[in-house]
Amino acid sequence: MFVSEISLWGAALVACVVFAAMIALAFFDSKMLRRMLVIFGATVAQMAVVVAVVWVVYQTNAWWAYLLWFLLVLFLSICWCLYPLQTMRKKMLWPVSVGTLVGSIVLGGSAMLCLPLNVYLSVYSVLMACMTASLMQTMMGYQRRMQHPEVLRESLLPQVRTLAQPLVMVIPMLYAGMLLGGVPALEGLLVVFLLIAASFVANILAGVIALQMLHKKKNLTA
Repeated sequence: MFVSEISLWGAALVACVVFAAMIALAFFDSKMLRRMLVIFGATVAQMAVVVAVVWVVYQTNAWWAYLLWFLLVLFLSICWCLYPLQTMRKKMLWPVSVGTLVGSIVLGGSAMLCLPLNVYLSVYSVLMACMTASLMQTMMGYQRRMQHPEVLRESLLPQVRTLAQPLVMVIPMLYAGMLLGGVPALEGLLVVFLLIAASFVANILAGVIALQMLHKKKNLTA
């Protein structure tokens, strides 16, 4: 079994290190420790839901299971984008949701067209994580520049800079995974270029749609 491959000594050492770190943090800042425990509990709960959905998808291998995964990733991405925008969360709900939905359709459709379904989950999730981080930077930039006369153009600059991260870090890891999985090098390279193009379009489209909706809402309320 796979469990036999896990080093019990290594697991025990990690547990001791975590326990020692918690004790040190309790003496240093007990409030911070409580916050970290809450965040850790929320992360565990989120991972439990994700693992349950992934298990259902792989066990059933049906269209509705993949749709369930798509909706779950979409929901978590919207929540992730809105989390740091505490002062404008309600105002940005619909723009962020619509922008994320359009971007996820582009990424999800591209991943399903380029790749078999058995690797769709991981690739789509990684690309959505990159797009969500990029859109979050765009929304935070918009929030900081609310009074700027060129707020739309200036808010897109952080997103354009963020687009380079998937090219440098994420895409090579996906390519390495395809090579390890037995995909021919040239075929894998073609898929990588297609995913880069789809990621670029999805990122820009999501940001532009969200900013345009916010700009129109601001003009209507002005």
